[in-house]
Amino acid sequence: VSTDEENLKGWFDAGVTCVGMGSKLISKEILANKDFKGLENLVRETLAKIIKIRN
Repeated sequence: VSTDEENLKGWFDAGVTCVGMGSKLISKEILANKDFKGLENLVRETLAKIIKIRN
């Protein structure tokens, strides 16, 4: 599962109640660069997409 809105919509339209993103959300690059602010922003953006899809 990616953080792309179309991908997320496909999963939720199929009836899932949650998704696992793993390395699609927390990439090696984010960890290697200790880009925790970037991670925070990506999580916020992804959650906003999910809320939009589910409402």
